[in-house]
Amino acid sequence: MSKLASATPTQPAFDAGTERARIAETLLRSAGRLMLDRNEHEIVAGVCDMLTRTSPHIRLAWTWFGLTSTEYIVPQVCAGPAREYARKLVIRRNLLTTHGPAFRALEGHAAEPFNVSALSPYGPWRQAAAEYGVRNALALPLPSGLQSSGGIFVLYADTPDYFSDVGVGLFEALAELFGSVLTLAAERQELEQTAYTDALTGLLNRHAQPLVERRLRRDTAFKPRGSVLLMDLDHFKRINDAQGHAGGDRVLQAAAHAVRHTLRRGDDALRWGGEEFMVVLPGTPLADALAVAEKLRRVLAEMKAPNQVCCSIGVAELGAQESLTEALVRADRALYRAKDEGRNCVRAAAAAAAAA
Repeated sequence: MSKLASATPTQPAFDAGTERARIAETLLRSAGRLMLDRNEHEIVAGVCDMLTRTSPHIRLAWTWFGLTSTEYIVPQVCAGPAREYARKLVIRRNLLTTHGPAFRALEGHAAEPFNVSALSPYGPWRQAAAEYGVRNALALPLPSGLQSSGGIFVLYADTPDYFSDVGVGLFEALAELFGSVLTLAAERQELEQTAYTDALTGLLNRHAQPLVERRLRRDTAFKPRGSVLLMDLDHFKRINDAQGHAGGDRVLQAAAHAVRHTLRRGDDALRWGGEEFMVVLPGTPLADALAVAEKLRRVLAEMKAPNQVCCSIGVAELGAQESLTEALVRADRALYRAKDEGRNCVRAAAAAAAAA
């Protein structure tokens, strides 16, 4: 027998059989989205949106995926009439929430639907009940093939015992789907990070040039100016000759660490090759870029372990519609001038229009 509730102007009649059919339809239709050439997070967002549109009783659906050791869970994808509630939600790992449904689901525990009301002990549940008419919730684990990673799929309904009456099986099937596509996204991101990361220093490598160029490119003269630095460690061959390649590697690692921790938020550092580094400074005109370069030169000169090391730096500001490759040619000329003029110094490249 279906459990039937009387309808109100804002809440349609609830029938468990009808809801099961609606959720099953969503599950079948969502499989077709996997055939589309789309971002994995867009797939999850689309299915969540489809689910909340298909069922008028599901007020909110949201997902989170990341490291299971996280201290915070913040919804990454959310859909439904109560999505504004999810966009402000931050679940912190503490004595109360660690044993709550979100973190229990993240640890892989079986789903246990629960009712909420304006009298619930947890503040966000009271808010969801009072402001969005939420009466029942379900938190499901998202399975992941990645070690130490996982996620959760959380749903809110406007009917008490909704998920118990409809059954959690169909929602678990959606969670399996989400776990698969989000694991795929995480695996791709991990591969990209590996492809774009220098194994010795942990900095980006040359393959990341297209990624950082998008942040620098000036399509018009009205966009903020950005600059690029080329840094080369002075007399590095002497270090390798005296200490061997292992000693040289330690110097490179220490220099990379110093560069990374000297730069500002939003700047990027790449190992450009051998003992050479490239630094990308979006929204930084030449005068400010020279100040950053001088700070980097000084930090490396003051480095004590494993070796004191000096560097020469060439700086170029990108012209309007100039490519990063073209700016690097000018920065390289400035770098060689720094080498010719005694090393351990910073030199600015000629402006783009006068570079030739």
